[in-house]
Amino acid sequence: MSLATFKNFSADRMDVDELIALSAFGKAFKAEFVSLGVDVPEYVDLQLKTLKREVRGRVADKLEADKRRIKAQLDSLKTTSERKAELKKQLDTVEAQLAVD
Repeated sequence: MSLATFKNFSADRMDVDELIALSAFGKAFKAEFVSLGVDVPEYVDLQLKTLKREVRGRVADKLEADKRRIKAQLDSLKTTSERKAELKKQLDTVEAQLAVD
């Protein structure tokens, strides 16, 4: 990684691995400022926060996609009687809501 990449990265053009590598570079870069007793430039913390947010967002998106996929697989394994019982429960809920109005 380079300083120019760290300063000007575009998260849209990077995958999670690249973002994590860039974050590691930024943390080492910041640590060097601290070890030398030099003030850390403001952009360093800003970029590190942006990287952390982007990585966390992408990981959360992937986990949500995995969750949807797993739920769909589980639903496809249900028996007819299980699906019928779920639909009956949904119907009862809707009918109860209609009765209140």
